[in-house]
Amino acid sequence: MRGPNVEETKMRKPLLAGAMALALLAPSYTLAASWSKSGSTATMTRSNRVDATTQNFVDKAWNIGNFEIQAGREAQNKANTQDFLDYARRIVRDHTNMDDELKPILQQGGINAPNALDKEHQNLLQQLTSATGARFEDRFRTQQIDGHEKAVKLFESYAKNGQNADLKRWAQSAIPMLENHLRDAKALPRATQRSTSAE
Repeated sequence: MRGPNVEETKMRKPLLAGAMALALLAPSYTLAASWSKSGSTATMTRSNRVDATTQNFVDKAWNIGNFEIQAGREAQNKANTQDFLDYARRIVRDHTNMDDELKPILQQGGINAPNALDKEHQNLLQQLTSATGARFEDRFRTQQIDGHEKAVKLFESYAKNGQNADLKRWAQSAIPMLENHLRDAKALPRATQRSTSAE
């Protein structure tokens, strides 16, 4: 049997060397890719780990703020009394500003916010949109008082006991505004007061 000639041997050596190099590189490439994936996954898990108290506060604060914006816009379209119109414009402006301040805090902390109102606030909004005239204004007034009383307690609690420093500062800074909204909601005239003053 004829053995391989010199030319064939020369051609095979580079091919074998290349194959061996690929075989040696393949495990290290696979390991690096695997480490990179596991590392990024671990980082993502750490950044998205949010304590239950913080998530609960964010969920409630987001629902309160977005309900106020929608309720205020509804009042701007339906209210007949100037006091109500002025109040509605202010809560839309203030709660929109609050929402704008909250967004970067949530993004930086890897905290998710709801993307729609919860059932409680959907029902409140439905009750509001179905009313007209004096009944609308009275319902709006009642909802504003109840909602801002709950909001003040919620924000005070998180400002005192929360774990996210940025959210605590945001909550603390919002309390005076929420208290002003509550005070002014209580000052809105009831239907009986409006009818008496019109006589």
